[in-house]
Amino acid sequence: MTDIAAAIERHRQVLANGEHLLSGLRMRDVESDRGDLVVELDLDETVTNPTGALQGGLVATLADIVGGRLAMAGLDASSIVVTSDLTVHYLGPVQHGPAHAVGQVLRRGRRSVVTRVDIYDSSEGPLAAACQLAFTIIRPKGMKAGGLEPSIQP
Repeated sequence: MTDIAAAIERHRQVLANGEHLLSGLRMRDVESDRGDLVVELDLDETVTNPTGALQGGLVATLADIVGGRLAMAGLDASSIVVTSDLTVHYLGPVQHGPAHAVGQVLRRGRRSVVTRVDIYDSSEGPLAAACQLAFTIIRPKGMKAGGLEPSIQP
């Protein structure tokens, strides 16, 4: 097993065991026809700033999680993606919640994936952040891009 493959497996175990820092965020997938993947994040005092709005870094984190899951879709189990660019335009607060993240793939290539994630203040609320993300695909040495069926899994 290559070093990168071993590291990927260790990371998957941490996630599966609920030991990762992000495991404490209360997120769930939501059925919707608005995007390729829709995720909601519940608001409470552990994720909000003193004004009661979702902390800005967690807005970016939510976008990164949704965009990363989209970027991972269809990759083989020994490959991963890493964020190479993340732009967040903060347009308003997420105060009423839950934060409603709508993601879509803009471009999928052999070496990179570009996604867009719009975050709303609740499913019916105003647009709070417009995010564009780029991910680089990392494959173990010697592995080529394959034509796998897409599957969006956490």
